[in-house]
Amino acid sequence: MTVTPDTAPDLLASLKGLDLTSADGRAGIRTLLSEIERLSPGLILQQAAGIELRRVGIGKGGVPFSRSGHPAG
Repeated sequence: MTVTPDTAPDLLASLKGLDLTSADGRAGIRTLLSEIERLSPGLILQQAAGIELRRVGIGKGGVPFSRSGHPAG
C-alpha cells in the first residue's frame, strides 16, 4: 500500500479521538507515523517541506502566495 492524497481522509479519520497528552496516544501517533514512513519513504518530510514553503509564502513551482493563500499576481 502506498500512502497518497486519496488515503489522507482515512488517515485523518484514524487520528480522531487520539489523545496526544496520554502515553498511549503518543505511542499511537508514533506507530502511525512509522507505518506511513515504511509504506512511503520520505512522504512525511515531503509534506512538511510543502507546509513550510506555504508558511513562508511560496507555492508549488516557486509561485509566491499572497497573504490570502491565493497565487499572487
